Amino acid sequence: KTKFINGREQQHVHLDFSRSVDQTRLGRWKKLRLILLVGFLVGWTLLIATVVIMVLTPKHPFRPDLKWYDKNIVYEILPESFQDSSVKDVHTKKGDGVGDLKGILARLDYLKDIGSKVLYINSIYESNDEDHKAIVNHTKIDEIYGSMEDFVELRKVTKEMKMRLIMDFIPNHTGKQNQWFSKSQKKEGKYTDYFIWTTCDPQTYRHDLMVIGRGAWTYDDTRKECYFHQLESDKPDLNLRSADVRQELESILRFWLDKGVDGFHVQDQHLYEDEILGNETFVNGKTDSEHQDLNRSDDMNHAKLLKAWKTVLESYNTKPGREKALIVTAKDDLNTTKEYFDAGVTIVRVTPLSVSGASLAESNTSLAERIETKLKNANSNFKKIGWMYGDKYSSRLTNSLVGPVQIKVLLTLQATLPGVPFNYYGNEIGMTDHLTLSAPKKYRTPMQWNSKGTGFSQNTPWVDRNANYITINVETEKATGDEYTTLKVYKRLQELRENESFQWGTMSVYRDGDLLMYTRKADGFPGYLVAINLGTSRVTGSFHAATGIPKEIKVVFHTHKDDNSAISLSDTSYILNPSHAVVLEYQ
Repeated sequence: KTKFINGREQQHVHLDFSRSVDQTRLGRWKKLRLILLVGFLVGWTLLIATVVIMVLTPKHPFRPDLKWYDKNIVYEILPESFQDSSVKDVHTKKGDGVGDLKGILARLDYLKDIGSKVLYINSIYESNDEDHKAIVNHTKIDEIYGSMEDFVELRKVTKEMKMRLIMDFIPNHTGKQNQWFSKSQKKEGKYTDYFIWTTCDPQTYRHDLMVIGRGAWTYDDTRKECYFHQLESDKPDLNLRSADVRQELESILRFWLDKGVDGFHVQDQHLYEDEILGNETFVNGKTDSEHQDLNRSDDMNHAKLLKAWKTVLESYNTKPGREKALIVTAKDDLNTTKEYFDAGVTIVRVTPLSVSGASLAESNTSLAERIETKLKNANSNFKKIGWMYGDKYSSRLTNSLVGPVQIKVLLTLQATLPGVPFNYYGNEIGMTDHLTLSAPKKYRTPMQWNSKGTGFSQNTPWVDRNANYITINVETEKATGDEYTTLKVYKRLQELRENESFQWGTMSVYRDGDLLMYTRKADGFPGYLVAINLGTSRVTGSFHAATGIPKEIKVVFHTHKDDNSAISLSDTSYILNPSHAVVLEYQ
């Protein structure tokens, strides 16, 4: 009985144990389901929250990867006329009245204050001509400007001030005092073919072709042959067909790149003579058919030279911020501009005005079309146009038109177009050509720093000052109570350029009679309408009807008065006086 009872008792114990196990498993499953359910709900909650956040969070507008040469204004300096640092030496008198590298260094604060982030310094190489184009040594600073130590110091300080530096590159020719030419005269080794020579009769050598009013060939008594030159006879053309010459030029680029130079402006782009020389001209004792690399379609032409130099510059682009620029000038030649872009040039300098010197009244009806045509010609490379008003070979901005009254509106045009403004020293204060000096000196008068005429140099300047320095100078432009002097307007324009739509926004051009208008708009940022009255009469602009911009706008810039009003174009037409410009902001 005890066993039976114990048996039943054992059976009951077994049943109770099994029931306990089932209940434990059931409890675990319920917990698992609860956990899964909670996890599912949490997951969906997080997903929904993420979607809501993505929808409600403002999107960051697209910002293109702009390089320094895409956005910064370039200030062009003629070193001999910018600032002289020398003290008169009673014995040598060398350097007196001539601007130099130390002078540029002394004026860097001014350049930074007016918004200059890129400096372009005209030729400073050792040369034996006043124009500094008859180069004696491409890798030596002309002592009139200082020393290599002065250059190194200037580059050091400009880097500290986050300024870029561009120099001239003169590959077409050298001076006759260059050692390359001396060796070529004597037919020494590889230098024999460094220049373009041909046999000729010393009595009848003058070629039918005329270049800048002079014969293109000159007889050399040493070699007893004629050498070719597209400029004056003291500037013999290099033979760019020669691989040795091309290698020399690339070495010159590398020399200055190693010194920290950020780019080069190619001066005097007479880079090939094939069309000039003709097919049967003897060059270095051979006809064209005997020169294997003379054929432009084969080995060396203008575009290939530029591409080769660009490749040298790109080899220094080792990380972001170290990009180098190759710059050329086409001025008014649209076809040449396209060829340069096709060759991969970084910036092509052109003028938005006619190089013929037509007056504003004669050119205003075609100015909008002119600008639009140039932008279309540049196509997607529009940001690579460098807008220039004059240089050391051409009239200043105030002399390109009927008078200085238009300078503020044209500075507005230059600063707000797509591309890069190139400001020739002194344009920011309205300097003018000299009235009595001949070209090119009349474009190169000393920088007008003060009303006493002493700001440029303690010595007699190398070229006569413009008599209007008494009223047109930096000191007066800064000190006067007028907040709309040319210099102050120029500075505000540089600040305006910092806005995104002016940096990379698209452009549409409109014209209504004498009223030139164009919009600049980058996606996700405020847009701007620039309106310029190029006529002689007041105009009433219906900007909304003419351009389709929103009706609600704000005036953010005016060339001549304080006008920061917010207006509705549906209720108000904007009145713009002649030779005035205004910039309107819209959303």
